[in-house]
Amino acid sequence: MTEGLSERQRAKRAQIIDAAHRMFLANGFAGTSIDAIVAEAGVSKQTLYTYFPTKIELLAAVLYGGISEISLPSGEPVALNSRDDLRRLLVGFSVQITRNLLEPEAIALVRLVLGEVFRVLELRKVFRDALPGQLLAQVQAILIRAAGQGLIRLSDPDLAARMFVGPLMTYIALDGFLSAEPANPPSVRQLEKMVDAFLTLVEA
Repeated sequence: MTEGLSERQRAKRAQIIDAAHRMFLANGFAGTSIDAIVAEAGVSKQTLYTYFPTKIELLAAVLYGGISEISLPSGEPVALNSRDDLRRLLVGFSVQITRNLLEPEAIALVRLVLGEVFRVLELRKVFRDALPGQLLAQVQAILIRAAGQGLIRLSDPDLAARMFVGPLMTYIALDGFLSAEPANPPSVRQLEKMVDAFLTLVEA
């Protein structure tokens, strides 16, 4: 998304995304005009359209930046030589995902999109790709790597990833986006039990 941009262009793009993020959360997608975003960002309309030809593309950038750029723990690549290594990786992944997506701002952003997604058809793919799509892709990559090491049995990577992400999404959705109470992330012990149950299903 930012390949080939200069540092100045990256900063300008981020400035527009930050302004749009604030305006979307304050006024909703339909209630936020391009003129309002331009005024909030302090840029010209021409500059905004250079980076984001449509409001949908701008919301997609907000969504990716605010929620879906959830990386694995930083540092050296995690060793994956044993079932214990795989368990640690999946538990760490689950902790990070649930913590990040149950942050108040992440919940507010997802609620914003869910409020618009059935009226603005283009948002369905944006939301699917930004949240569940990326989670599934990241989990598939981990599982394929583990299968290559002979640590698990993996006949259908997509199905296995769905079996792992599904329980995670119950915490994120039921205890976050759809809850009237403040979000309460699952404990590490709860996530360890979830990972252990999953690993039993794919035992080599």
